[in-house]
Amino acid sequence: LDALGKKTLDTFVAINDLVDRFGPEAIETYIVSMTKGADDLVAAVVIAQHAGLVSLKEKKAVIGFAPLLETVAELRSAGDILEKLLSNPAYRAVVSMRSDVQEVMLGYSDSNKDGGIISSQWNVYKAQIALFKKGKDHNCNIVFFHGRGGTISRGGGPTYNSILSQPSGTISNQIRYTEQGEVISDKYSTANLAKENLKLGLDAFLSASSTTLKNNKDEYLLIEELSKLSFKKYQELITDHNLMIYFEKVTPVNLLSTLNIGSRPSKRTSESTIDSYRAIPWVFGWAQTRHTITGWYGAGTALLDIIEKNGIRKIQSAYRNSSFLQNLISNIEMTVVKSDLLISKMYVQELLDEEYKYLFDEISKELKKVNKAIRLVTNNVELLEDNPILKNTLKIRNAYLDPLSLIQILLMKKLSD
Repeated sequence: LDALGKKTLDTFVAINDLVDRFGPEAIETYIVSMTKGADDLVAAVVIAQHAGLVSLKEKKAVIGFAPLLETVAELRSAGDILEKLLSNPAYRAVVSMRSDVQEVMLGYSDSNKDGGIISSQWNVYKAQIALFKKGKDHNCNIVFFHGRGGTISRGGGPTYNSILSQPSGTISNQIRYTEQGEVISDKYSTANLAKENLKLGLDAFLSASSTTLKNNKDEYLLIEELSKLSFKKYQELITDHNLMIYFEKVTPVNLLSTLNIGSRPSKRTSESTIDSYRAIPWVFGWAQTRHTITGWYGAGTALLDIIEKNGIRKIQSAYRNSSFLQNLISNIEMTVVKSDLLISKMYVQELLDEEYKYLFDEISKELKKVNKAIRLVTNNVELLEDNPILKNTLKIRNAYLDPLSLIQILLMKKLSD
């Protein structure tokens, strides 16, 4: 084993020790992050064998192994990855020892960074269908573990709506969700609050688990096209060779990375590329400057193109009949309302050289498009018209955020001089 392999072996030895001391509830699953293929899982099982966690001869599998599919490419390959895994007799034997349950973790953050909000959530949706079908083919139950962050861009949003918007029939006897950071205090800081949130989640789970797999071909094709158009528009922005200069000059991302408040460094490498940035600083950088593009960019162009091609009535009909589309549009709508490009423009004017300001113009054009598109689809005059409490809450919130933004611009300007 190389140094990284040795570190993994040491981790498995520690897991074995913890399970011996505290029982099987201590650690149930080993998650292989950034899974690219079936071999990544097989390698983990092989090392776990040497630590005594797995033994085919003794028919023992102390823990389960779950792939974490994080990027758009891996989500698109989800079915193939699972097919190769479950077709491996040795690995399938390990799953059998785990009551024929294969857990799969689905990542929202990196897929959003790769492809934008619509492409990310649609590819997670499609991956669940493909994985569920493969599980059926191999007589095994697939349990989905949703790796959601607090923000919409990282898979966040109301848990109730999120569960109900999962593909019909793909939730069986279990579902797992992460609750991170500020979401924990927002939802579980008091006993009554925690009770209400758990009741909402349970109600949604029971409703979702009683559905059967459906296939509305017209709706599927429409959202598939929406995803492709949105992905294309988003890619045009993130592949612009000046975007990282814009991002690092206008947002406080480099300053955020100096604060000792994260569990991991802001970059995977020292390079200033979108691939090197982790999803959290990527989202938070844009949010700090009130751009919040990670929650809506690409959606405006895609929706307006779909409306022009198919007509507004067909799109409104799909919206009314699709819980996935309703949840997606609702989340995009909220992030659009949270955006304030008048504030963002101040960051740009004070901190960015003239030659890069065209990027702000592109972002502004797309925000106008998504604003118009959402009002057409929902048939509302204003955004959040049917959710006045949230609309008022965000309005009050902005009264506190605006002066903080102005102070931040002033301090960033001083640091850059």
